[in-house]
Amino acid sequence: MTFDTFITVMKYLLLTASLILVVVGQLLLKKGVLSTTLSPNLTSIFKTIFTPYIFSGLATYGLSAVIWLFVLQKFPLSIAYPTLSLTYVLIVILSFFVFNEPITYTKVVGMILIIFGVYFLFK
Repeated sequence: MTFDTFITVMKYLLLTASLILVVVGQLLLKKGVLSTTLSPNLTSIFKTIFTPYIFSGLATYGLSAVIWLFVLQKFPLSIAYPTLSLTYVLIVILSFFVFNEPITYTKVVGMILIIFGVYFLFK
């Protein structure tokens, strides 16, 4: 493997890691908020933030943000940012399995359009 190939592989791994961490963070936040009694007051908000799932979700988001800085260094913003839309596809699929949320026909069409959109961005 040449150095240029290694750099290319690494930048795509960083992009993939950032996307996966965003998805994991979102799943942790949802799981956490389902087990709390969040209400619009500071005590409830602070109590909720420090529950294990919520705190882990926020930490995962933070790690994703740090990796995202490296992604932005390696990719044009016009490519990197729209690629984040793949997280929508992953969330719909994983929400079906983790939270028993329905996948409707319109969601499937939307996911297909997102995937094709990202594909064309990389062309």
